[in-house]
Amino acid sequence: MRQTPYAAPDSFDPPAENRLYPKLFEIHREVHGLSQDLDNLSRLLEIQRRLIDAISEAEREIRGAKRDNGDPREWQYVRYNFLCLGDCLAFLYVDRFALKQTFFDVDTVNPKQSGGFIIDKAGAAAEVSLLETAISHKIPAVLCDITNVLRYGDICLLGDSDPVPIEVKSSTTKDSRSKRQKQKLKSLFTFLALDRSDGFRGLPGTTFRAEFAVPPKSYSGQLQAAIQQASGVGSTSFEVDGCLKVVVIIEDTPDYDVLFSGFGSSRVLVNAVNQIKTNKIWGCYYPYPLTLSEPAHYEGFVKGKIHIFTFLDMAAFEDNLALEGTRLSVEADENDIQCQIHFSNLFADDKEAYFIIGEHMMCLIRFANALCRCQESVSS
Repeated sequence: MRQTPYAAPDSFDPPAENRLYPKLFEIHREVHGLSQDLDNLSRLLEIQRRLIDAISEAEREIRGAKRDNGDPREWQYVRYNFLCLGDCLAFLYVDRFALKQTFFDVDTVNPKQSGGFIIDKAGAAAEVSLLETAISHKIPAVLCDITNVLRYGDICLLGDSDPVPIEVKSSTTKDSRSKRQKQKLKSLFTFLALDRSDGFRGLPGTTFRAEFAVPPKSYSGQLQAAIQQASGVGSTSFEVDGCLKVVVIIEDTPDYDVLFSGFGSSRVLVNAVNQIKTNKIWGCYYPYPLTLSEPAHYEGFVKGKIHIFTFLDMAAFEDNLALEGTRLSVEADENDIQCQIHFSNLFADDKEAYFIIGEHMMCLIRFANALCRCQESVSS
């Protein structure tokens, strides 16, 4: 008898328990142990072996659920969280803004298509062998398929500030897809080497990459302190630069009127950080497993017991963060956000000149895990 295809409900809540959670939380602790001793490359390799096993197990469960006409989303969510731990390994060794380049396509402004299942890879053994060889030569390296962010090559060398993706030849066949992948990888290498590229990501003109003058400013310490406080009193909040409010809720019946108020204007952009994680769209931002170094905080966030919201007061942002001689204007809705920096003493075509802070960088401000004030490179 023909089965009716499974129809997923509109909403999905993270599972409170899963048999792979103990492995997930144990590897999280291992990652933070590695962060204190990055020269321990044997530990780096062992963590990856454990991630390969766990991700493969989740993939088999996903296949089984689909085969049996069940709901695969629990296992897709669990697999995604293991991939986020893989991201942590890359972020421990390489500049976070350089890793952004490995997430996006070189021909469009969209993210590059992610890799497939590990259990489907015919050349997986060869990739692991090359990974082991690199680490045996004291070069930190990560298998790309155990991450979300590394979308070029099969393994990525992490011995410098820029990532170095490498393709592992598993076949002598050179089809059109492999040629396209090779060309994309070449374009990425060129951009990273020269810090500039014409028509990069399909954009007109020349895209430049510039080093930040100051390190990013993070408020992860305040976030973890707020989570600790909310663990005792149920909910709390803190403010950043007089324009961004971060709310942490653990209790079942919080006082929303108090937590979700106190803004000087009606132009407030709300972001439910948990949904970014649950919907598996964290992308190339700084991994939440690194920000949430306290095991209990990470476990609560993964299980959906700890809820984090951010509220960006756009009027206060424009007033508080504009430098002398500049004016900020922010436009945003539920899907997009853009900030223009207007310069009172610069003009183009008889109009006040302005630069645009890229949407990707503005979203950093809305993410509670990496609250930063920084600038984005511009095209010309």
